[in-house]
Amino acid sequence: MRLREIADSAKIAVCRDGDFQNLGFIPDRQEHMLVFLESARHRTALAENKSIGVVLTTQELAPSIPDELALGVCIDPRLTFARVHSDLAQKHFYWEPFTTAVSPLASVHPASWVAERNVRIGADARVDPRATILERCLVGTGAVIGAGAVLGGVGFQTVRAKRAMLELQHAGGLIIQDRVHVLPGAVIATGLFRQCTVISADARIGSQAFVSHGVQVGERAFIGHGAVINGNVIIGDDAWIGPGAVIANNIRIGERAFVSLGAAVIRDVAAGSHVSGSFAASHRQMLRLLADMESGSPAR
Repeated sequence: MRLREIADSAKIAVCRDGDFQNLGFIPDRQEHMLVFLESARHRTALAENKSIGVVLTTQELAPSIPDELALGVCIDPRLTFARVHSDLAQKHFYWEPFTTAVSPLASVHPASWVAERNVRIGADARVDPRATILERCLVGTGAVIGAGAVLGGVGFQTVRAKRAMLELQHAGGLIIQDRVHVLPGAVIATGLFRQCTVISADARIGSQAFVSHGVQVGERAFIGHGAVINGNVIIGDDAWIGPGAVIANNIRIGERAFVSLGAAVIRDVAAGSHVSGSFAASHRQMLRLLADMESGSPAR
């Protein structure tokens, strides 16, 4: 799709036309993205991300956009971006709809709820009572969806613009691969844009855990009870996320890494390492303390 095709309905002035295959935020890495820029502090990150093809920004910031990127100018880039995304989602830009298909070899409890379209459930899968499977969810062979679990939920993605509060629609999918176990009460969100949330083969998602949009969980990885995995986290094969742990968005957890119960993870975790700890303090003081610890200088 080209920028000019959406310009009139979204009230975008096209400075340089160009095509895009996906929408995303500046740090994302989806191919040929349309993104928005509303602050000069993100210009460097925008210029460094080769996945970006089209930028929506203000008249004031437009001269700073690299010449090789297509460019559209609007009054409120964030709100315009959200409205474009919602409009494209309604037009099936991200997902081609289909009638729900459940394998005759699957066991789906009559007290569960499965959307009438955009769901596939594989052979030998089991869906327990009160489980909910919403649209754009693919469940693999031998997967188990526990009682009261929700597949296809949403994460926090509210656009707080000056003129409106707009919920950014989750338009991507959720892939539950073969032999995954989702324990009772867990909630897993679909992707936000074209990217799917993926729970890889033989992984386990604990009771009351929440897995947000775009998360990639590796094979045989375990997410403990009550853990919160925020958006676009990548968890490697055989990793362990302890009960009650919280993983910040865009974090990478390496293969075989171990995150202790209740830990708050705000930085990447190397493969095979073990991390622990969770404590709240003034954010500025905490950042200063961490910087001092890393540099080896005494804390002040």
